[in-house]
Amino acid sequence: MAIERRMKSKDVIELGLGSIGKVRIMRALAEEDKMATIYGIHKKTRLKREDIKRNLDDLMKIGWVKENKLANIMYSINRENEYVNHLISFFVDVGYIGGGGEE
Repeated sequence: MAIERRMKSKDVIELGLGSIGKVRIMRALAEEDKMATIYGIHKKTRLKREDIKRNLDDLMKIGWVKENKLANIMYSINRENEYVNHLISFFVDVGYIGGGGEE
């Protein structure tokens, strides 16, 4: 994404991981191998709808999440993004996703 290329790596990481809500959204999307609605993200994260929308805007801005407008607006993790791949690897390595983490 163009904005990501203009931002320093430090700024991308801070924006992407700047809240527990963003971390929970990234976890929820990383655990799914399909697109999710805001409602689906809410069910997995228990975050407020407004917080999800705000956090998704930031995550889309840096290219970590993709938005697709089908019958509903759907969101998916951007597995083509280098930062995202490192983050998923980290989540798996520490047991945050993949069955080893606490709920």
